[in-house]
Amino acid sequence: MRRRVTGATLTILGVLILFFAPAPGEAGGCDGGCHNYGSTSLTGLIHWPPGSYNLFLPMLIIGVALVVTGIVLLIKAKRSRGSPGTAR
Repeated sequence: MRRRVTGATLTILGVLILFFAPAPGEAGGCDGGCHNYGSTSLTGLIHWPPGSYNLFLPMLIIGVALVVTGIVLLIKAKRSRGSPGTAR
């Protein structure tokens, strides 16, 4: 039971990190009068400050690692239950 809860928690946390990671900023056609706008998250709910798009790759790696680890824990928990006939 503990492995399933841990796996589900890691999977959900990884997905949330992937959704809220700062997307690379848009390169608009400005003639020098543009401000350095920050990036937004992939869902558009969070507006990151300027320069935070450098966090995209680390957050992507961490999010994918958490999702994969959570799925592995969920699969292992399902396989390690054993048969009902062996329960004491």
